[in-house]
Amino acid sequence: MCDAPETGHLLHVPARRRALFTALGVGAGIGVLGLPSPALAAVTGWSNPTRGTLTSGYKSPSRPGHLGWDVANSQGTPIYATADGTVRDVKTNSYPGDTTSGPLAGRTGNSVHINHADSYFSYYGHLHRVLVSAGQRVSCGQLIGLMGNTGNSTGPHLHFEIHRPRLTSLDPRVFLANRGITLGSTAPVGSTGYPSVSQGASGWVPRVIQYLVRARGISVVVDGIYGAGTTSAVRSFQSSRGLYADGMVGPITWTALVLPLREGNSGDLVRGLQTALNARGASLLVDGGFGSVTTSAVRAFQSRNGLVADGLVGPVTWSVLI
Repeated sequence: MCDAPETGHLLHVPARRRALFTALGVGAGIGVLGLPSPALAAVTGWSNPTRGTLTSGYKSPSRPGHLGWDVANSQGTPIYATADGTVRDVKTNSYPGDTTSGPLAGRTGNSVHINHADSYFSYYGHLHRVLVSAGQRVSCGQLIGLMGNTGNSTGPHLHFEIHRPRLTSLDPRVFLANRGITLGSTAPVGSTGYPSVSQGASGWVPRVIQYLVRARGISVVVDGIYGAGTTSAVRSFQSSRGLYADGMVGPITWTALVLPLREGNSGDLVRGLQTALNARGASLLVDGGFGSVTTSAVRAFQSRNGLVADGLVGPVTWSVLI
């Protein structure tokens, strides 16, 4: 496996979290358009491009022209470069139902096409958002986009292909398996950020979600069990914000749910914060009051994680906390 690079220069932020902030528009690296691609060294490592459930397979009997694997997860799930390379082409400004082709034949919506060494290239389709530019050098495990539902798609997923021109397309699941990687399951190099949470989960993270959803005026039982009621409540929230209403809380839904907090705030958002702090080692009364004791717990958490210890809970602190 290869090591993930550090991207950008985000002060006070641990390197393991920087990829997430790129997705949120902080310190995103943009390549120079039109410059010759740097020479590529031999491929020394590969990474799983994302996590999720495998759905449509490579050249399946029902879809013999399907030259990749589809990996489904919630909208906004991070997508990473599967190896070092140079971005050859991108497509942006696509939308659900878009019938135009991307860099490769097929209605795969927003997409990224990366050239690797040894004549390999990889392709990533149906993205919600593209975070790289044509001509940009990328490293194995670098964040390149967010999973989406653009193009000919019935739900958020990644369409992933690997090619070697003289051998045409390759089965990416087999290709990665031969390198010790299980497509969709093995943690991508450099992976970080908010978890994707869906029905069947239990524990403190679903409890935080329930508090955050309830804080937005949607009725839900706060019991730490992500059942049908929580799924329905999350769908209602997503619909109210114009998000893909799949009932799963992924990176985009998380960033819509959390709000900045500081001493003096009160209510269910603070209860969600206190629940998360307790899961990270604090011993707070979950009373919904952001007082001096909660401020001290926030500062202690920030200090332990290399953040600015100001007691203010903004997007950076929320993302590291969850």
